[in-house]
Amino acid sequence: MKKTQGLSPNQERIMGILEYKKIEIITKKELLNLIEKHMEIKDPTDLIEKLIKKSKLVVVKKEIYMIIPFISIDKKWTLDEYRIIDYLLKDSYYIGLYNAFNLHGFTEQVPNKVFVFNTKYSSDRKVLYYKIKFFKVKKDKLFGILKKYKYPYSDKERTIIDALDYPEYLGGLSNIIPRLKDYNKEKLADYAVKYNSVKIMKIVGYLTNSPKIYRMLKNNGKLRYYTTVKKTRLNVIDKKWKIRMI
Repeated sequence: MKKTQGLSPNQERIMGILEYKKIEIITKKELLNLIEKHMEIKDPTDLIEKLIKKSKLVVVKKEIYMIIPFISIDKKWTLDEYRIIDYLLKDSYYIGLYNAFNLHGFTEQVPNKVFVFNTKYSSDRKVLYYKIKFFKVKKDKLFGILKKYKYPYSDKERTIIDALDYPEYLGGLSNIIPRLKDYNKEKLADYAVKYNSVKIMKIVGYLTNSPKIYRMLKNNGKLRYYTTVKKTRLNVIDKKWKIRMI
């Protein structure tokens, strides 16, 4: 094996094993088992810590590492950031908001981070050069998910719901609403009801004029008062839906 600059023989050997096995992400427990199986060293944890210091292992999350292979020495190497997310979250997530807004043709702008709705994490993370924004939601909010792509995305109508609830990530409601075209109004109304937010139901009602949403809001007494949504730059006051977007 060709010697790799900066690595000890033991470090080089375990990196070679990881690359041979085509392992891209690994837990500390899995890595310790691999070291103990193929090598005889007194302190496997010290070996892992030194590989982290030499940037051959990158911490994705506590005790979960991304492998930087030998090939990265001579050429730029990247790992699909969605692969990292998929490893962390399995089936309990979807990629949405700005990424899905672009996927569905509402904008041509490409986001510089990945927006992930999931049931575990709520944070901003940077792994290598990847920026990931996690939104933690309840399990019953994980609906409207497309499975036809390699990774799960929100469908068009669910993307709209998220954009209306988190408009600050897409330039505000004044930028979002004019872009909303060619979507299923009935499906959007159903999603708004399922999402169970008065603010979202009133905005969707304003957009779609849905009889279903109107009946529900009226029967629940939600049309007796105005709901105010600030910082929209829309200057809308709608008497029917009792909503102010100012």
